[in-house]
Amino acid sequence: MDHNAAAGDALYGTRLNSRHLMVMFWCSMLMLFDGYDLVIYGSILPQLMHDWQLSPVTAGFIGSSALFGMMVGALTLGSSSDRFGRRRIILLCLVVFGVAAFGNAFCTNTTEFTLCRFMTGVGLGGMVPNIVALMTEMSPRSKRNIMVTIMLSFFSVGGVIAALSGKAITPAFGWRANFLIAGIPLLFFPVFFKWLPESLSFLIAQKRFAQADPILRNYAPDFEGNAASLAITGEKEPDAHPRMRAFDLFAHGRALDTFLLWIAFGMCMLMVYGLNTWLPKLMAANGYSLGSSLTFLITLNVGAVAGGLFSGWLADRHGGKPTLVLYFAIAAVSIGLLGYRQSPFVLNLLLMAAGATTIGTLCIVHAFAAQLYPASIRSTGVGWAAAAGRFGAVAGPALGGYLLSQQFPITFNFLVFAVPGAVAAIAVLLISNRRARAEPHVRTLAPHVE
Repeated sequence: MDHNAAAGDALYGTRLNSRHLMVMFWCSMLMLFDGYDLVIYGSILPQLMHDWQLSPVTAGFIGSSALFGMMVGALTLGSSSDRFGRRRIILLCLVVFGVAAFGNAFCTNTTEFTLCRFMTGVGLGGMVPNIVALMTEMSPRSKRNIMVTIMLSFFSVGGVIAALSGKAITPAFGWRANFLIAGIPLLFFPVFFKWLPESLSFLIAQKRFAQADPILRNYAPDFEGNAASLAITGEKEPDAHPRMRAFDLFAHGRALDTFLLWIAFGMCMLMVYGLNTWLPKLMAANGYSLGSSLTFLITLNVGAVAGGLFSGWLADRHGGKPTLVLYFAIAAVSIGLLGYRQSPFVLNLLLMAAGATTIGTLCIVHAFAAQLYPASIRSTGVGWAAAAGRFGAVAGPALGGYLLSQQFPITFNFLVFAVPGAVAAIAVLLISNRRARAEPHVRTLAPHVE
């Protein structure tokens, strides 16, 4: 028996089995839908602007509405599952973003379209913290980071599908057809309803042992006890009123860690959305052909997928904190060097490194946030951190536009985008290991094998 498990971490020592892989598969599909729904707007934007005679300002406002919706969703639905359960909120979010994205196909004016994009963001913003929390709580400890990062990497897969869909379907069937495809997740609702489990940690915390016991047998078949026995050794967190869970993020010595985590999220998203929006223009200003912009973005996102997957492997072996510090440091260096003329080989290497350590870092930073908080406020912690990060997401494109409008030297522009990487690295470095040190010795679900 491993006596170093975290209190309340029901699956700390269990072995990987098909049930864990099933949860990862379904959560990955949800992330794929997330990537499709967020990226599809950019792929149909030229046609939409032409058909509706939209100004760039209006088009930009519509695009931002989904980001604001994600902020609202993360703050509301993202933290509601600590009270109502992960599964129930995830299914609700699936309906919200599925109906809203599908509704975009039938909009007749910008007001209707903007509202649908906002509600799409609300559903997605509420879903992501909850599937991160669910995946964290239903994964074996030794595979937790890699399973969460594999799941989150499917965001990029959905984005690729959206880009291909926009390119192939829009010329033949019009931009509305892409949003009809966005309604496909609704058809999968019965499947998710049947196969998506509730979090074992949540059920034990709620003392719903009758529901927890069969899940415990499926996900930890070697464990000889029951859910009630796990509850005895669970986390001894104060039972705060549900509405007070957000305050718990700053209680019990967590205030500084929470603030530093929010800084890391914000800086990460600033780099991600800033680079995705302005990389082609910045590279063109540095003397590269604007026609190469697609290649630059593909290279950036290939690096993102590889970096996201490798970050999970690295974090499982050396810890999430050292991995994040390393990634943010590499991001700062690689982005800063992009401001100087490079050979094609070095340029592609820097672009892949920048993608791996910005977009790819979003995977591990979510997993890190989920493990920073106890189960009773885990979804709230991830949801509020993601919401704080949205300020960076909004600031990134605005910052890039300002820098280009001021005609600063190109090296200065890239250095400005490199600074958030350094700030994030310092913020993560200052996050304490208080919770890890304070975890009492408790019982685990599987024998420990040396």
